[in-house]
Amino acid sequence: MADDEFNIDELISSDDVAGSNTRKTNNTSTTDNSDSSLHPFSVRLDQEYVDIIKALAWWKRISQREFIENCINYSLEKMDEDHLETILNRFNKEG
Repeated sequence: MADDEFNIDELISSDDVAGSNTRKTNNTSTTDNSDSSLHPFSVRLDQEYVDIIKALAWWKRISQREFIENCINYSLEKMDEDHLETILNRFNKEG
């Protein structure tokens, strides 16, 4: 569980990202709103979470990938840099 409470209201009410789109990407490639290679990533989620991701991405008029990236960036902004470094070091050692 995260140390800080996640504020979904702040995330969905914030301004959309410039250049956002709803184009689906299902392969490794470079897209209009990313200058790096994208890599397939799969995770099993309860249908409830899948539906929420789809609905909120639709609401923001951005791709589901971009919505997930925004959620991660939001969480990272709230995290102390030293704490993140500790987490990454432990993950690389134990993960």
